[in-house]
Amino acid sequence: MRELLTPRMLGAHLLGLVCVLVAGGLGVWQYEAWQQHRENERVDLTQGEPVALADVLGPDDGFPADRIGQPVEIDGTWLPDATVFVGDRRHEGVDGYWVVTPITSGAVDQPAVPVVRGWVEDPADAPAPPTGAGEVTGWLQPPEGTGAADEDPTDDVFPQLRIADLVQRVDGDLYGAYAVAEGGVDGLPAGDLEELPEPSSTTALKNILYAIEWWVFGAFAGFIWWRFVRESRAPAVADHPVPSST
Repeated sequence: MRELLTPRMLGAHLLGLVCVLVAGGLGVWQYEAWQQHRENERVDLTQGEPVALADVLGPDDGFPADRIGQPVEIDGTWLPDATVFVGDRRHEGVDGYWVVTPITSGAVDQPAVPVVRGWVEDPADAPAPPTGAGEVTGWLQPPEGTGAADEDPTDDVFPQLRIADLVQRVDGDLYGAYAVAEGGVDGLPAGDLEELPEPSSTTALKNILYAIEWWVFGAFAGFIWWRFVRESRAPAVADHPVPSST
């Protein structure tokens, strides 16, 4: 044990420790930078400038996965008779309902988009749906499909916001998406976004590769230190061979 505490060995221990700590710390720094870049990309879409709905989605298009949370502007006509409520929605820790009213993307005969006008604790307290021409800015979301069963298909309360469930309420086509109104409509608290855009798999790829590279370097430095200590503790080989007895 004494041979591990010589000045030469103490210097080797210190050098090995410094290399491992520095490499590990730089690896963690690059990893956190990778996470931050991905988080930034995940929320940037929702904070971008609103665009026209037609620039993002067509009436017969499937939902574009890279446009989840995209702010869109919809200018059309409200369809108040198609208003429904979506249950099991929480707002500030309170259970309640989304208030959903479709709005057309232009004239009355154009396809419509279900709009989450806001949140209400009890459907009976919801304000009357808007009528006539309207404009709304909201975050685009893909239709839900949790598989939840509707216990009473005859009422206006749905367990999920599924486009197929709303078709029977609208005399026309529906877009394959819904929008969550920014700020709420008619004084309602705004609904919370259910989904946010997922970052690309290549986002900040260089940072995660650098992190792995630093951790490999740290592991290699630790291996070199272990080999050095092991060889230092091995018994010295004699300078002259021991003559064999005959």
